[in-house]
Amino acid sequence: MRLDLVVPNEGPYAREAVMSCPEFEAMGFTGLWFTDHVVGQRAYTKYSDMWLEIFAVLSHVAAVTRTVRLGTGVLVVPYRDPVLAAKQLATIDVLSDGRLDLGVGTGWSKGEYHALGRGHLFDQRGPYTNEALDVMLRCWQGGEFGYEGQWVNFRRLGFAPTPVQKPRIPLWVGSLGTAGPPMRRAAKYADVWHPGLLTPSELAEGSRRLNELAGREVPVSIRTEFAAGTAPREILDKLLEYREAGCIQAAVEVRADSHGEFVEAAQKLATLIPDLQS
Repeated sequence: MRLDLVVPNEGPYAREAVMSCPEFEAMGFTGLWFTDHVVGQRAYTKYSDMWLEIFAVLSHVAAVTRTVRLGTGVLVVPYRDPVLAAKQLATIDVLSDGRLDLGVGTGWSKGEYHALGRGHLFDQRGPYTNEALDVMLRCWQGGEFGYEGQWVNFRRLGFAPTPVQKPRIPLWVGSLGTAGPPMRRAAKYADVWHPGLLTPSELAEGSRRLNELAGREVPVSIRTEFAAGTAPREILDKLLEYREAGCIQAAVEVRADSHGEFVEAAQKLATLIPDLQS
């Protein structure tokens, strides 16, 4: 089972955490993941107003690391024009030599949609996300093409470069549960299903349903979180439950009050890597 670290690109020590990514890479994590919000909202109970923008963060971390994979957990697809996003993501994949794992989702904050001038898409964010993914996937094939959809229309354009990874940047389709539309999206698009905060039993049942929908076996991961002071044994036991439920990866978010506390917790978390890979 692959163990990845969610690096906080939000909050009072976000800059220090992002600047420490070479240190986290040296600890042995397979991937480093970042979260996509742009502004603060009163509805956010766990986040502040201070966000380092995710594409800029990915570009920086790609430049200062060498082998660790870079994840978006998850990119809120409707926040951005899909052709521009496809270009930015392909560029990051090229400059990182193919290290990008693209977690995608629809988001949930109506206020943030409106703040970004995308409020008109909120009620249709699911269908829009599907169309945007189709556009992005076509962009990554390269060459000249046109597209006619409900929201995206253009005649002919040429797209290059294409991502280093073939046939595409891996899509990790996120969800906050096992509702129908996200599961159908995962069945159609996912290279990996990447739900958040499900129990191991919920995840195993969701995986079974997803495979039936997809007509194939879709690899499963989990995004989960622990407080900085949680005992490593307790974390390991829970992660082993997820592994037993079929997870190939866990992206672990650590709730810490300071950068020093976060680094210390990351060091303890990294000691679990051999047990999870055995």
